[in-house]
Amino acid sequence: GTYMAFTCNNKADNKKDKVVELQICFSNFKDGKWSAAEHFFLNSNEYSVGQPCLTADGNTMYFTSDMPGGYGGADIYKITKDEKGAWKKPENMGNKINTEGIDMFPFFEESTGILFFTSDGHFGLGGLDIFMCATDGNKFGKVYNAGVPLNTQYDDFAVIVNAKTNKGYFSSNRIGGNG
Repeated sequence: GTYMAFTCNNKADNKKDKVVELQICFSNFKDGKWSAAEHFFLNSNEYSVGQPCLTADGNTMYFTSDMPGGYGGADIYKITKDEKGAWKKPENMGNKINTEGIDMFPFFEESTGILFFTSDGHFGLGGLDIFMCATDGNKFGKVYNAGVPLNTQYDDFAVIVNAKTNKGYFSSNRIGGNG
C-alpha cells in the first residue's frame, strides 16, 4: 500500500496525428503523501506502455505495450526487478496470451495464480472480452473466456478481482451504463 504504478499521458508528446502515447509512472507513499511521479525506463514517444499491475511485493509488474516486436496491436508483458531493485528486460507473454489483435488490461490475482486480461484476438462474444489463464511463473495453462454474464456482445474489459471475497470490478460499454 505504499508503492503505486499508474498510467499517465505523455505530456511531451506533440505528434501531428493527435495520438498521445501512454506512459507508466511510479509513486511512493511517505510521510502522509505520495511522491512525485517517477517515470518507467520503457516510456517512449514512439509507443505506449500502460495499464500496470504490480504484485504485492512490487517486484513483478504486468503491463501493456504496442512497442515494436510484439504479436499484434498491443501485447501484455511481464517485468521483474533484480536483487538491487532495478527493472530487468521486459518479457513478452508469448502467443498463448498475445494475439494479432489487441491484448491488454492485465490483472494478476496472486493467491490463485490467475492472469486476467482483455483481448479482441481470442475467440470471444463480441468486441473486447475478458479472459483468464492459470500461470505459475512462466508457464501458462489454457486460456479461457470468462463467459456470460461477465462478457457480452459489447466491450467488456479491465477486470480486477479479490479471490478472498469472490468479488471484483470491470469496465464495459454495454447498454445501461453511465458513459
